[in-house]
Amino acid sequence: GEDPYLVSRVGDDEDGAAVRAAMRAWGMDEAGLQTDPRLPTGRVQVTIEAGEPAYDIVCPAAWDAIEAPTRERSGSPPCALLYHGSLALRSGPSRRACQSLREAGPGTVFVDVNLRPPWWDRERVLELLRGAHWVKLNQDELERLDRGDGRAFLRSLGLRGLLLTNGSHGARLLT
Repeated sequence: GEDPYLVSRVGDDEDGAAVRAAMRAWGMDEAGLQTDPRLPTGRVQVTIEAGEPAYDIVCPAAWDAIEAPTRERSGSPPCALLYHGSLALRSGPSRRACQSLREAGPGTVFVDVNLRPPWWDRERVLELLRGAHWVKLNQDELERLDRGDGRAFLRSLGLRGLLLTNGSHGARLLT
């Protein structure tokens, strides 16, 4: 029932048109969705290896060239919640756009961590998390970033909350 403002980038291709059509069908505002004239709409190829999903996040893609929005929606209140993933860190333009959105001072920053080789760097991800209020990651990602437990991680970053998922074993919300 909220009015999200999606900031992303699609290619000038069939997949990009499908994304726009889906957004219109759902009644979403398309103003923050950029179209790249050269790069294709992003794709993720998922395979199962030894019973676990493996991800090939195809590069380059339009979402690697997201530009910071140049103006806010007219008449809209300040951003209360900025929800973004860690995969935006893989490219300079999208990383700078994300930083610009964070510098605009949203009330709450929620980061969804996705450590997908080779598209992540431990120090960059930790720097991103230091400015967050809420973080979601899985047990394996927690172990890759911090050898400690979830509560110590929560405290070390000064988070309000940590959503720790553990596959078929459920999830924990730490505050």
